[in-house]
Amino acid sequence: MTSDQEDLAPIDTKTISSEEISEMMGLMEEVDLMVMSTMQQDLSQQRLIPLLDELSCPGTMITRDDKIGQVKVDFGSGCVSDRGMERIGNLTINYSGGILSKGSILTIDFENFSLNGHQMNGQRKLENLGYDASTRTLSFSSSVKNFKMTNLNGQEFNLDQSYIRELELSTENEGFRIYLKGNGSLTAQDYSKTTFEIVQPFKYMQKCIESGSYDPIEGSLQISTNTYQNKIVSFESLGCS
Repeated sequence: MTSDQEDLAPIDTKTISSEEISEMMGLMEEVDLMVMSTMQQDLSQQRLIPLLDELSCPGTMITRDDKIGQVKVDFGSGCVSDRGMERIGNLTINYSGGILSKGSILTIDFENFSLNGHQMNGQRKLENLGYDASTRTLSFSSSVKNFKMTNLNGQEFNLDQSYIRELELSTENEGFRIYLKGNGSLTAQDYSKTTFEIVQPFKYMQKCIESGSYDPIEGSLQISTNTYQNKIVSFESLGCS
């Protein structure tokens, strides 16, 4: 990861680090993958998304009620998945239509939920934008408003986010790939408000996600605060470190 910072101004408050921003973005990607995986647990038809198995987290309870369009995922007091991801608490997923149907909407509510020690509180919305058979790509939008995330140091952040995600499905030679674009903002007490925009789509690889890494292997992010006008953070990796 490299950065290029321009137009520095005097610093009055602390700035949110690019590492903090990218980590939060990766954690939200992990949540969305968990949700899409969960929604496919009981599909009798062939799965289009060969994603992560939530039942690999010992003790996880998944309850589905198709009459009201709701799935509850209970990780209880904590479990660790095969990939080493620790999950605590509950997710409630309300849905309209099947996840693979264009126009279907999912809303995810978080209750005493944490992922790898990062606490999350609020609601997230996912919408299926359609499937392109020629490219084997499934597109989703995702958004949050006033979403709260608390890091390992106990610092609470408010997150606004609007993304478009293109999921290229697995082939015989390669696992799924995720391309992410969009923008958002972060605020926190004693920190400058930070806005960010993905200027070159983030790319996530299945093999990296399965190894427990939620950093993109390529892409760039433009970050702005009241202490500097523009900072570009670029990701480039040959592996999943």
